[in-house]
Amino acid sequence: MFNYLDKEHPIKVKVSMEGSFFRDAQFIQKKDGQLKLQLFSKEALMSDDGKLMDLRELTMFFPEKNLTVKARKGFYWIESGDLILSEGIEGFSKDYKIYGTEAYWSAKDKTLYSDNPLKIEGNRFIIEGNSGKASENLIELKKGVKAIVYSKK
Repeated sequence: MFNYLDKEHPIKVKVSMEGSFFRDAQFIQKKDGQLKLQLFSKEALMSDDGKLMDLRELTMFFPEKNLTVKARKGFYWIESGDLILSEGIEGFSKDYKIYGTEAYWSAKDKTLYSDNPLKIEGNRFIIEGNSGKASENLIELKKGVKAIVYSKK
């Protein structure tokens, strides 16, 4: 629910977004005036209670890490900033690419978790695992980890 109060007129208008559908939606998270996350979605459907958005063809951008993550589907909890990403997850920065099928983004921990297979490709390495997590300072793969590291030539 958004409130709008015009300074020149004593009329208060309430606009409800519950059950609404948006095209080319953009969500921005800032902290202390600094951009932390930009989330774009080609389609976004607000739940009836206004707490959850069902997203299609979404892109997340983390400017501090110059990291972009894309997925075909997702769910975004508005109050917490948490996300579930699914189908065709691709993440990329200047140093590596990440591939997966389903992942959970915790806004509080600033960590991406997955209980499904992940693949990370860098200029000189490829690492695969059956689950894992990634944060600002650490990428950790678990269960059945396979790594290929290429030497310098």
